[in-house]
Amino acid sequence: LALGAATAQQLEDAFQAGLPVEGKVERAVKGGYEVRIGRQRAFCPFSQIDTRRSTDPAEYEGRVFKFRIIEFKDGGKNLVVSRRALVEEEERAGAAEIRRAIVPGAVLTGRVSSVREFGAFINLGAGVEGLLHVSEMGWSRVSDASQVVTPGDEITVKVLRVDDATQKISLGLKQLTGDPWSQVQATYEAGQVRAGRVTRLAEFGAFVELEPGVEGLAHASTFAPTGRGDGWSRSVPEGMAGSFEVLAIDPEKKRIGLALVQEGAARGAGAGAAPSGIVPGARITGKVERHETFGVFVFLAPGRTGFMPMSETGLAWGADVAKALPIGSDAEAIVLQIDPSRRR
Repeated sequence: LALGAATAQQLEDAFQAGLPVEGKVERAVKGGYEVRIGRQRAFCPFSQIDTRRSTDPAEYEGRVFKFRIIEFKDGGKNLVVSRRALVEEEERAGAAEIRRAIVPGAVLTGRVSSVREFGAFINLGAGVEGLLHVSEMGWSRVSDASQVVTPGDEITVKVLRVDDATQKISLGLKQLTGDPWSQVQATYEAGQVRAGRVTRLAEFGAFVELEPGVEGLAHASTFAPTGRGDGWSRSVPEGMAGSFEVLAIDPEKKRIGLALVQEGAARGAGAGAAPSGIVPGARITGKVERHETFGVFVFLAPGRTGFMPMSETGLAWGADVAKALPIGSDAEAIVLQIDPSRRR
């Protein structure tokens, strides 16, 4: 029934037959909307205006839609209508066709229907939704999905997986851009000093972002020993920017080993490598890292630990090494030998 042409009898006939009628949303009122259908006023509850929940009720005001009359009372003076019922029917009719196009690898355009802590649900059409998990939103770590997408956004995504049994659809956004790890082997090499930012701390070390999507790990063992297990973490709070030496690269496993370079050492470094000042005959001071029955390991610089055999400690046979050289204490020594190939 066209807007402005419907009589009370026609509206009752449409109600009995379940036929759609045309109405104009005039304004939002308590609990829903006032809708004009012909010469009649009708009420549409907020829950019946659409299949998606709107945060702005005013977005429907002044617009013309088709509705289904779900209540007809008092000769048409009391009408309750639903647009959602018609939208759901249309979605069900088109869902089968939409699903045929949703296959792994397909690139589709959808609209963000809702955003949660773990990701966003994307309406791919006809009410068919897929999940864009927060881990698939960008190559860089995304902690808040709402910083990437908001409800109502139109977005292009890639289908990653389709579970036929559960009808769950997994989507990706970062897959539409190049993986920064594909260039790591050509860009990074051991010995380089790179700027980085500490993104998070774990018991075993600090994760450092070298560029968007590329993180390395500065293992706890690369920090100077302090005599207490978590003492190293005080030198690298989350968010800290610094210089880090690349120790090792494993592109296949997407791993880069790093070591924090002290400020003075970083300024003195050349463009390609970090200086150590560790050469045979050099007198150096390190920090005791750990004890073994056969000797003492001494931290010399980030990522560089030297070994002092028990016979070179200068202690008498049977002396208490842990008491004489406690973990975290300074140990002055002379470099006897270096094996660069084995980093010893």
